[in-house]
Amino acid sequence: MPFHSREVSVDRLFLESFSNEQSPYFADGLELSNSDSIKKLRNRLRWHINNSLSTRQKEVLKHYLTGKKEREIAGILGVTQQVVNIYKHRAFKKLRKLVTA
Repeated sequence: MPFHSREVSVDRLFLESFSNEQSPYFADGLELSNSDSIKKLRNRLRWHINNSLSTRQKEVLKHYLTGKKEREIAGILGVTQQVVNIYKHRAFKKLRKLVTA
């Protein structure tokens, strides 16, 4: 399952970037530089989500990142669970390629 390990790293990036945004703790110089790079990466990621993904890929990611399961997303969008899985993997693959380029 090579997609699973790649998927987890993208999900972890999403979660880390949003959790760092709300942190009330003191940040030293090193953490500030990491915070700045995370902000830049988050901005790039948002731009590519809005401008590089298809409408369906955006819908699937939106539901997926709010915690819905593939089966629930499939019911909402009126497609099969396999189709949701394909949209999700293609979106993550495209974002990974665009953001790391």
